[in-house]
Amino acid sequence: MEFAGVRLKIQSDAKKEIEQTLDLLTRSQYHFQRLVDRSRLYMPYVEEVLRQEGIPEDFKYLPIQESQFVSDTVSSSNAVGFWQFKKASAQELGLRVDNVVDERKHIVAATVGATKYFKRSNFVFDNWVLSLQSYLQGLTGTQRSVDDKLYGAKSMVIDGKTHWYIKKFIAHYLAFKDYVGNGKYRSDMSLHSYEGRGKTLRQVSQATGTDFNELRAYNKWLNQSQIPDDKSYLVFYPDAKKGGPVVVRRDEPQKTNEADKSRSASSNNRSESTTKAETRRMRFRPIAGNVGAFPQITGNTAKAYEPGNIELNGIPAVRAKSNDNLQSLSARTGVKTERLMKFNDIGERGNVRADRYYYLKKKRNKGKVHYHIVQPGETLWGISQDYGIKLKKLMQKNRIKEAEQLKVGRVLWLRFIRPKDIPVEYSRVSLPESTPEPEPEKPVQPERTIQENVRPKTVELPLRDDNEVFIEPTPIRPLTNTARDTVVVHRVRYQETFFAIAKEYAVEIDEILEWNNLKLSDGLQIGQELKLLVPRERYAPKVKEPQIITHQVAKGETMWSISKKYEVEIEDIKRWNNKADHTLSLGEKLIIRKPN
Repeated sequence: MEFAGVRLKIQSDAKKEIEQTLDLLTRSQYHFQRLVDRSRLYMPYVEEVLRQEGIPEDFKYLPIQESQFVSDTVSSSNAVGFWQFKKASAQELGLRVDNVVDERKHIVAATVGATKYFKRSNFVFDNWVLSLQSYLQGLTGTQRSVDDKLYGAKSMVIDGKTHWYIKKFIAHYLAFKDYVGNGKYRSDMSLHSYEGRGKTLRQVSQATGTDFNELRAYNKWLNQSQIPDDKSYLVFYPDAKKGGPVVVRRDEPQKTNEADKSRSASSNNRSESTTKAETRRMRFRPIAGNVGAFPQITGNTAKAYEPGNIELNGIPAVRAKSNDNLQSLSARTGVKTERLMKFNDIGERGNVRADRYYYLKKKRNKGKVHYHIVQPGETLWGISQDYGIKLKKLMQKNRIKEAEQLKVGRVLWLRFIRPKDIPVEYSRVSLPESTPEPEPEKPVQPERTIQENVRPKTVELPLRDDNEVFIEPTPIRPLTNTARDTVVVHRVRYQETFFAIAKEYAVEIDEILEWNNLKLSDGLQIGQELKLLVPRERYAPKVKEPQIITHQVAKGETMWSISKKYEVEIEDIKRWNNKADHTLSLGEKLIIRKPN
């Protein structure tokens, strides 16, 4: 295959790794649809920025790998946003990150920042594949790990030794290239932009006819209601439209626009064997979805209270009477109490519930369908009974360690284990008016080597009429000595950056700028002095032992001339050598304690 002008020859060991990642990406039809749906919404903006900045279009699939196009994704190491920037890195690339605006969550601004990084990196490597690798490893890390012969290379071999980040990207590229980008838009809605400079979200909401809460959900880059007026800020709002399904499964014919028809005409000429081979390569398992109602009860339901009459999801079962307990149920069915408890995941103190169905043989390790959406009042145990799945297996498939109260709308996996990199998902459920719909959990991304950073705290201001959300300001520490911190002066060295200084002294770039009355655009000069507030314990000046010198008095030397030569006091010389006056003898040896 070819990526950004570099021809890649993929060896069998690497191909196996790529196919495993492909299998994870496409195994869940539900998740694949959701991800394609979300990606199609933002992709036009990414494509336009990459085109304007002269970056190869193939990079447009990287945000899917980095954040799954979730604007406020936060990694375990506090990388944030569509392209997963640390705060200091984002500021180095010109993104605004403060209590008012976090442009890492703005699709256009964040993509512009990413293009700046790729340009810098490719200036060194002249190889977009290595530039891609450096996005994770950093410029220096990639330089240490790759062969110099690959600089400027137009072809590369991808094998088992190739960095995993490249192979993971290839898998994402192959999974989504036929479904996202190049004019493939969502058919149910699109995302538009509105110039919001100097306005409030409430004003933009009225101007665009968009619900305020929905507008806020698509503009999490704005931490306060008022949009700054220092430059242009695009506010994004959705536009619902009538249409068919957002994503078409691979076992169904895909609807295409006129631009797609010409491309698909040539692909239709491929042989059937080629199509089957491609399907095997993609490791995609199309599914029909969740068909039928559960639990499925078959047999003579009129005699469900007696054993041997019904099956629950294909497993022999019985219905409990109003006065039943484990002992009576065991006596009536001939199944030992211990086995009834095991078959139905009943604890030692568990009770038998009237009119519930209980299994008389083992439940299965997985369900007959792929997913279940939690309804009001449902529990893990009840769902495991309804689908005939062992409770322990149900918890394993959903990475639930302990029995917990389920949130309404949560999508539970019933057949496969939810992969680590797929976050917990929620679907809308019609609820009674008295039951509020829960907030979905935010996805957590895999750990990356990113500098620790503290996120601002969100607080509600109940006195405002519009219930707008603000970010509690994080004040800059005053540049004064305290019992804990001390002010030091740092002299800028060759090729040193704000990011490097902030990392060295464990401070924020915002603080460096404020303390020294600077702007990020001012840059740094060699030898420039910066005042910094640092922990006293870590950066307290170390007292070094003085240098002890033996000086032999030469002709014409006096106590005054010797004190000036070593930059010490005459009284100190007298004290160190037990002398009562200033008299000296030719050849006399004096001890000098010169401070370091």
